[in-house]
Amino acid sequence: MSEYVTFEMESTDNPDVMLLITNQDLTQDETSEHYPTPEDGEAGSPIAQTLFFGVSGIQALTIDSNTLIITRQDDVIWELLLDDIRNTLRDFFL
Repeated sequence: MSEYVTFEMESTDNPDVMLLITNQDLTQDETSEHYPTPEDGEAGSPIAQTLFFGVSGIQALTIDSNTLIITRQDDVIWELLLDDIRNTLRDFFL
């Protein structure tokens, strides 16, 4: 694990979906995890549980190697949501 957690954001064609790329391994064995609802995420991997319990505004989440594909809930401001996600992941890894 790196001593620093870095993040890079990439927009998509869908204004409600954003990619967040980090320097941390988010999944084991390079498997992809998909959580179409917050309820699915609450029963998912430790990272999914941490994000769904600790950050409000996530509608769906896909975790793939070092990338999160985040779908936001209606009327959620990206800047606030991404700040919460970054802070939550930093706490998780550090």
